[in-house]
Amino acid sequence: MNKEKEDRRVIYTKMFLRESLLELMKNKPIGKITPTELCRHANINRNTFYSHYDSPEALLGSIEEELYERIKHSLEQTLKTGNIPKFLSEICQAIYMNGDLCKTILSDYGDKAFLKRILDLAHDKSISAWKASGISEDMERLELLYAFSTAGSIAVIEKWIQDGMKLSPEEIAVFIGKMLQNSARNLKSK
Repeated sequence: MNKEKEDRRVIYTKMFLRESLLELMKNKPIGKITPTELCRHANINRNTFYSHYDSPEALLGSIEEELYERIKHSLEQTLKTGNIPKFLSEICQAIYMNGDLCKTILSDYGDKAFLKRILDLAHDKSISAWKASGISEDMERLELLYAFSTAGSIAVIEKWIQDGMKLSPEEIAVFIGKMLQNSARNLKSK
């Protein structure tokens, strides 16, 4: 068999499995989706599934990792400059461009830790920026500020997704940025 045809078949198989998993996750948590149900939905036999993935969770992990790497790659230049507002804007743009996927991954049945993993890419830059802006708190308090900022950003992004992303990615990024600036400013002025 031609190697190219074989590769194409593997790509299509994985695509059907991914689409089926995301469709099933709209109605139930990943832990309740069985390989049999997934294979039935994708019209693929279980042996084929197991030749690519160990479990539905492994398939979800593969989907998340691919999206994470795509987002991380697009953010690398921004991370080098430490431009947090641009970082937020690019994250919101990436979520918007991958709306259906993110809506499922970040839904009640998805993986809540995924968005935090993306936001944590800016951890060190955020701490450095706060220090440079004159916030003279110890590391423990800066970590608390980061935890607060991350949790708030996640809540806003999740709400934005749930509401159908009616605001543009730039508008939601500016909103989050203002909230983060206010939090940091309040800590700075104490």
